[in-house]
Amino acid sequence: MLASVVGLGVGQDLGLNGVLFAGEVGRLNFGDLEPLVSMMQETSADALMPRLKAELDRGTNLSTLITAAALANARTFGGEDYTGYHCFMAMVPALAMSRQLSGSRAALPVLKVLHRNARRTQAHGGRRNEVLLPVVPDKSFAGDAQAYLLAAGRDGQFDDAEATLASVSGQGPEAAFAALQPLVRDNIDVHQVVLAYRSFDMMQLTGPDNGQVLLRQVLRQCINRDESRRRQGRQAPAIRTLLPALMDAHGLNGEIEATKALSPAEFEELAQLIFTADRDEAAGAVAAQLASGVSGDDMGEALSLAAVRLLLHDPGRSRGTEGKPKGSVHGASVGLHAADTANAWRGIATATGGSNANACLVTAAWHAAGQSGRMDRLKPHHASEREFASTVPPEKLLGALGETLRDGDQKRSCALVERYGELDRDPAALIAVLIEPALEYDGALHHEKYFHTATQEYARSRPESRWNHLVALARVMASGYGFEAEGLAAAKSALAV
Repeated sequence: MLASVVGLGVGQDLGLNGVLFAGEVGRLNFGDLEPLVSMMQETSADALMPRLKAELDRGTNLSTLITAAALANARTFGGEDYTGYHCFMAMVPALAMSRQLSGSRAALPVLKVLHRNARRTQAHGGRRNEVLLPVVPDKSFAGDAQAYLLAAGRDGQFDDAEATLASVSGQGPEAAFAALQPLVRDNIDVHQVVLAYRSFDMMQLTGPDNGQVLLRQVLRQCINRDESRRRQGRQAPAIRTLLPALMDAHGLNGEIEATKALSPAEFEELAQLIFTADRDEAAGAVAAQLASGVSGDDMGEALSLAAVRLLLHDPGRSRGTEGKPKGSVHGASVGLHAADTANAWRGIATATGGSNANACLVTAAWHAAGQSGRMDRLKPHHASEREFASTVPPEKLLGALGETLRDGDQKRSCALVERYGELDRDPAALIAVLIEPALEYDGALHHEKYFHTATQEYARSRPESRWNHLVALARVMASGYGFEAEGLAAAKSALAV
């Protein structure tokens, strides 16, 4: 099962299993947690902060607050609101950030995200405009759930698809999550992939009986996105025909025993190919490697390195917009989206296994590739500042980094962290510096999520490449420095920090 910031038992400890689809007529009801879920929907953002502090003072833990907020978000937006699902996707990362802080400040990343969630919930109408309502399972369904959900999704059949998903959910959340994957892969988009991954991760908190609610938002987003594509007259992505052809050609429609690992040279060659090649070539290369017995872990790590190179080599935005000036990379940039998506594909592959994992990794290669055309593929964006970083004494690197972050200097921040890693300095001390701007600033909806991606990928990557992820994190934090996070002051006031 996918590793998470908490274990599945937490959901059971919170008393969330056995959710009741009763209560007010026509509304989902979350049993003992319902008063807290409703409070999240009914209370204005500023007023919510002292109420959450009071909950903490009564002994309610941060995991419970995040759980209630996630269920409130899913019930309100159903995966159909851009800011709404970005709030959801930031929740588990905010909880993970809280584990790296102490005292009253530990609650700050959680309250910051819940303030954002409450603002959007109120703008949407709160409980008056809930998207997710009770659904009756199709008890007669007995076919291929993956094929049926894919067909219903392509036809825009919300009701049929939700009834089928509810039926499959009776087999457990893992079965329902696996059944959704062909639909998640069908219309390539960073948001539906990351939402799927974060929904699975959130199920470790909410408990299996609430898993259906979280997965319904993924289903609805997938169907909505494909309907939007058709309305706009856009062609279906080529991966729809390429993926089944590659799966058949390489015998990937089943579990393949991993019999070999990539050597350092082979690993670098594959990562660079995904970074530089077109999409079809990259997908074909990963399919061939999987068929030869290379482990999915090696494939996922190579994908992650290729994706982070898109962030490290990106020249930055060619035009500025509000909160995202020219040259910036925070928020929805090509590289940041690629890194978050690769992280999600790896998580989904681990959670599902077998042919689903193979399909995820091939699709992930197609998704990451073909995006480096306007970049210098040989040198990262910060290469010109490596000489500067080499002149900074090792014991002064973190102090210098603090200054370059405050200056918004992406190149020097990257070069300093790269030098710090070359000297094999303490990663925990570096992360303690980088968490501060992730906490203080807005990041155009992406700071919490990317902080989690970068630190997670660092932790599970090989020593020769893992520092790339913290270098990229430094770049994003420098890019987003100084853009105030709305609601942070209210959260600080409530926590007296």
